[in-house]
Amino acid sequence: MPTWAKISAGLVLALILLGFAALKATSNKFGPLVQSQGTTYYGGDGPKIATVPCKTESDIRAAIARVHATFDHYGGASLEAFEKRAALEKGLPPLRIDTLYVITEDDKMRDGKSVLFIGLKADCVSTVFSFPARLYQELAAGRAGGV
Repeated sequence: MPTWAKISAGLVLALILLGFAALKATSNKFGPLVQSQGTTYYGGDGPKIATVPCKTESDIRAAIARVHATFDHYGGASLEAFEKRAALEKGLPPLRIDTLYVITEDDKMRDGKSVLFIGLKADCVSTVFSFPARLYQELAAGRAGGV
C-alpha cells in the first residue's frame, strides 16, 4: 500500500473519531429532548421517581368497605380461568397478578358504565385500571357457565 494511502486512511479515521467525540460532547450539552408527547432524558439525568408505598390486600379490603362497594374476587384457579376466558374471548393479555378485585358498584360509582380492576402481586397492589362494565359482564358470565 503506498504511503499516501496510509496517511489518507489515518486522517479519515482521525476525523471519524473526532466526529464521534464532538457528537457525544454536544449531546451531553443539550440535555433532555422535549417533544409534544413528553421529555426524553439521556444517561439517567431524568427526575427522581419516588417509590410508591405498598398497599396491601387488607388496605384494599378496608377501602372497599369504606365505600360500601360490591366486588368480585378472583384468586388461584378462578383468576386463571378468568384470564384464560379474557384471552380467548377478547384477546386480552395476562395480568401477571396473584389476586384480582373487580369493584362493580360503590357509593361514588361514576355512571355504572365502568368497573375498577385492582390487581395484587405478592400482597401488594401492582395494577389498577378501569374497564367497560359491559365487557366485564360478558367475561364474568362465562364464570357462571362452569369455567
